[in-house]
Amino acid sequence: MISITSSIVVLAFVFMTTCSYSSAFTIAATSSKSRSTTELYSSSTTTPSAVTIPPIPQTDPNHPLIQIANEYIYTKSGFYSPHDPDSFSNEFIFRGPYIGPLNKADYLATMDTFGIYKAIPDINPNAFGFSIDPLDPNRVWFMVRNTGTFTGEPGLGFGNEVYVPPNGKSIQGCPETFSITFDDQQKVKHLTVGYVADRFQGNTNGKGAAVGIFNSIGIPFPEPGPLLKFIQWFGTEVYNTGASSYSTKDIPAWWTSEEKASQGY
Repeated sequence: MISITSSIVVLAFVFMTTCSYSSAFTIAATSSKSRSTTELYSSSTTTPSAVTIPPIPQTDPNHPLIQIANEYIYTKSGFYSPHDPDSFSNEFIFRGPYIGPLNKADYLATMDTFGIYKAIPDINPNAFGFSIDPLDPNRVWFMVRNTGTFTGEPGLGFGNEVYVPPNGKSIQGCPETFSITFDDQQKVKHLTVGYVADRFQGNTNGKGAAVGIFNSIGIPFPEPGPLLKFIQWFGTEVYNTGASSYSTKDIPAWWTSEEKASQGY
């Protein structure tokens, strides 16, 4: 009887001791794992207090290229005002989401054909946010938000004395990104327009530049696709009345993209 009792006591002692060691090992392992995870997380994660916030780049509004860009967009572009051919480089290229590349001659002819500043006498780019590209000191970026009223006679031109008559409709443009790149003589070498920043503003159906104006005054413009591709090809290469969707020759060598008109957009 004593022997049996002693055996039971010994077994109980062994069991309790084993459980204690097992629990201690489990706790130690878990603690070690937690420490490792914490250490790993701490070593790979930057705390907010350690983040270095760079200073906000400031562009001098009196920077010569910003002054020239501002003057050009309001008084020399051919879109918001009569064009000044002398302000364009002979290496000039125009490019927008739907139109381009256009060389200097084709761009000026297209602007003359549409006569947008005549059809919309109070057109205003309302340009803002001018800055110098940090990677290209000859490039000026800025935003526009076009406004105006379609009241000018005889209307919006499409060549061969064909005009869409004015209807008094108002243009409330969405914000668009523009850029102007100047050459060494401070002539305009590259003009980009119409890249919409917020398509939900205005009444241009989310489009910029001339396409947005067409939409706002009631001239439907096809979405990118086979129909638009055909229209642009036909109007440029088959029956061109003065307004080109892209240039077919005399494209400056520095322009290397093979996409034309709305391709790729």
